[in-house]
Amino acid sequence: MCGGSERDLDDPKRHGALAVVEGTSAARGPDPKSLAGQLLFFNATDQRSPVATHVRFTPSPSCCMQHDLNLTIFSTGDLTVPSADCKELESFTIPRQRSSGNPFETRLEQQLLLQVGGDGIIGRRIAVSSASTSSPSIAEGVVGFNNGTIFPANL
Repeated sequence: MCGGSERDLDDPKRHGALAVVEGTSAARGPDPKSLAGQLLFFNATDQRSPVATHVRFTPSPSCCMQHDLNLTIFSTGDLTVPSADCKELESFTIPRQRSSGNPFETRLEQQLLLQVGGDGIIGRRIAVSSASTSSPSIAEGVVGFNNGTIFPANL
């Protein structure tokens, strides 16, 4: 799923976790891609750490965030199973920022393990939904390893 070999998992340039989320067919909002974007889970002080302390959301150009976002990480990575039938592993909120078109980040209340299996989030399904009950749009994806430099968000 994430590609690479055992040797690649120890590459010192590999850090963080990335989930690309897209609107689902179950999205009932005006634009199912309105919550599409990228979620980057990373450690703000040690890029080589297997523990994420922050999450950054980079919305797609069509994203129009008007409310806080709820993020749910499920125990499975199977996108063919309805999310209502999946057990939740973690759930948290990303506060809405003033400038909805730019990337923004927030500190995680609970650190997340960047590993496969056990309590790790790699290979898990993730869902993004609006915290507003009047806007049920949803986007989903699977968390995978990230490889690249992490640049600070312009907050």
